[in-house]
Amino acid sequence: MNEKMNRKTIEPCLYNFLGYGNLNGSTWFLGTEEGGAEIWRFQKLTLEESLALRSSFNFAMDFRHVWEELYGIPLKQFKGPTTWRFMAALLLSLQGKTPDKESVQRFVFEDKLLGQLDGDHFLCEFMPLPKRGKNSIEPYNLIWSTPTQYKQEVAPKRLQIILETLQRKQAVKLIISYDHDATAQLLQGVRAQKAGEWVIFKNQKYFLWQLDLEEKRKIYLLQTPFFGQGQISYPGIQTITSTIKNAIMLD
Repeated sequence: MNEKMNRKTIEPCLYNFLGYGNLNGSTWFLGTEEGGAEIWRFQKLTLEESLALRSSFNFAMDFRHVWEELYGIPLKQFKGPTTWRFMAALLLSLQGKTPDKESVQRFVFEDKLLGQLDGDHFLCEFMPLPKRGKNSIEPYNLIWSTPTQYKQEVAPKRLQIILETLQRKQAVKLIISYDHDATAQLLQGVRAQKAGEWVIFKNQKYFLWQLDLEEKRKIYLLQTPFFGQGQISYPGIQTITSTIKNAIMLD
């Protein structure tokens, strides 16, 4: 596959899709990009087939529809820790419910409430292309020789689209970012002031930022460690959500 072919394949996927769920939901999650489980883990699609599907996506897609119907992977096949479980735990806790193994399992894999178009939250991907690893640029290295080159080209426009969307969607109150790079990119693009700092679990720091996107409207950004790898627990999630709810008076 030559560089021209690569460009032709990936260009339609760079700025058309932001993530899953309701763009006007009160809570956004912000991560860097997807790992391409449909391509490399489950081998349901080739990279070209996955990108062809992604090129037809809207800004917001329904999570269950994409994974189960378009990719052909039942959600129940995802076993073990995933960032999805921690997102569900945070959403349950923000709703005043106690997250535990059973309630999280039901939310994501049985009731399939995560990333619904008519839900109360949105799962935003800062960068658009599926990759095997965060610090890898394969299989796009005929276009960009390093991950830094990829970010330098794509991230500014992605950030612009995300900020314009947040300005239009007046119901958004809280962004929960679990990726350092995505957090840094967002904070560079807006006026922000720190509204809180806490150590919640295993000496992991959490920061709360107030973002000034427009006059007389407050959006808060909760900067967290990466979800998983023992860096957060369900009781820890309850602690942080109750703390920030008090700090920002989130209903």
